[in-house]
Amino acid sequence: MKCKICNSGNSTVLYHGKIRIGRFGELSTQDHTVFKCLSCKAGFLPNVGFDYEDSEYRVSVEGSAELDAFQLLHDVEQTEKLVVVGSGNLRGRIIADIGCGGGSFLDLVGGMASETIAIEPCLSFQKELAKKHKVYSYVADALSDWTEKVDFAVSFAVLEHVDDPLLFLKQIRELIKPGGRVLISTPNYDDWLLQFHPGIYDSFFYRQAHRWYFNGEALQSIAVLAGYKSVELIYKNRFDLSNALHWLRDNRPTGKGKTQLFTPLDCEYKKNLEQSGKADFIYAWLYL
Repeated sequence: MKCKICNSGNSTVLYHGKIRIGRFGELSTQDHTVFKCLSCKAGFLPNVGFDYEDSEYRVSVEGSAELDAFQLLHDVEQTEKLVVVGSGNLRGRIIADIGCGGGSFLDLVGGMASETIAIEPCLSFQKELAKKHKVYSYVADALSDWTEKVDFAVSFAVLEHVDDPLLFLKQIRELIKPGGRVLISTPNYDDWLLQFHPGIYDSFFYRQAHRWYFNGEALQSIAVLAGYKSVELIYKNRFDLSNALHWLRDNRPTGKGKTQLFTPLDCEYKKNLEQSGKADFIYAWLYL
């Protein structure tokens, strides 16, 4: 199976079995194979995906395509993103969010930015986004107005969805002015629960909406291929020890803070996973 990122024909099987097709508990009826490129290390799931202009995706994974529902679910996630981003270099900057959904991050930083650019294919979100931000469906649409003008671009949990991740990162690079920077994030296929709880957690992790799967090595590879000069990886474990223990007991996600007894251990638990590269999520700073 040839890799679309690096064109290598050498691959192995990263996972074979049922995959999630929507929210938890909605599994495919047939087994699917996720391949891993032996050259760039990216994982890929052939012949699946969604039309992201349509509301089907939001309804499938979140239960609603309404903006209010998106904000209720995702506004709370912005604190972690702002910690990674920092606020010291945002004032007066032109900031783009690629795959911004309902615009939660841009709404948060919009008061400091001189201009905010919302790139989002979901048509049901665009009308509300346009009240606060410059709106485009795709990066290619924004290039005619913003090539080498953007100070800072983010793309949170989007890379795994796109058809061509290499082209996607190249187009984002074209937006960025000299000295600018890019921050992307994606789930980590080196997540320790995939190794520790196979057969259960992996059918939750691998999903129809995610065509691509990355670890730190794969992100390094694709960034270099896309023309970025350097990459800084930041591993984040978004869920606490109680979530992991409940996964092992109940074979399902339960959220955070369900067992208060282990709360004092959470800092060490997360630190160890992040330092070892086994956390569930990766942020990557890409520098031109």
